[in-house]
Amino acid sequence: MMTEVLICTVLSRLPGVLRMLLPPMEGVCYLVSCQGGEPAAALRALFERPDVRLIWMDGMGLSRNRNHAFQHAQGDLLVIADDDNALVGETLLLLPDDFDAHPEWDMIQYRMEGAQKPFPSPYVSSCELVLRRNVALHVRFDERFGLGSPYLASGEEEVFVFQAEKEGFRMGRMDRFLCRLNGPTTGVRFLEDARVQRSKGAVFALIHGRCRACWLCLREALSWMLRKRVNPVPLIRNMFWGIRYLHQ
Repeated sequence: MMTEVLICTVLSRLPGVLRMLLPPMEGVCYLVSCQGGEPAAALRALFERPDVRLIWMDGMGLSRNRNHAFQHAQGDLLVIADDDNALVGETLLLLPDDFDAHPEWDMIQYRMEGAQKPFPSPYVSSCELVLRRNVALHVRFDERFGLGSPYLASGEEEVFVFQAEKEGFRMGRMDRFLCRLNGPTTGVRFLEDARVQRSKGAVFALIHGRCRACWLCLREALSWMLRKRVNPVPLIRNMFWGIRYLHQ
């Protein structure tokens, strides 16, 4: 069973991806999908390893890039890695055993060192997620969500898992570190970034429907007001914007 690590990046960050690549390991390969056009020949040469494939595309949007990687993936198990993660090689080698031990699971959420959330958590980050390639053949990331999208800067992982489970795929959880987080996730910028607030409302609407989403947005805003003494009005306004955007 081949494990393929999907690393999505942009042209300006491509050199940094080299630091992510672990020494060659049997049963593990890498697919690097780069947005921003074709890299220079000298840069492409740095990725010339038997276990590494480098592909590229035009356009913007992390979800679009991940879908591009899905289209070209060849592994039996797919690891969705961010371009600033540090991968845990021991866990990569154990992934086939984990899936063999749980044939009822199509996806597994692992732990992410440095994550500012409990484990297990209903909020899945992409770099915690490993899936059978059959999932990627049937489910795609919603390109309205995620970094680089015009209005909704986060939430693509929650939507992806929801859509996969809606299609009948099942997710399990393993208390083992898959990667180390070297930078903050987009979701931690909720209070500072209106696009993340809009994403929260849109995710609520997609998963729960418009009416329940309105209630969940109000509860979310009041929770922040009580915990951090922030003004809830801008949060409510932006989350409601996300609900309207999704249903326009």
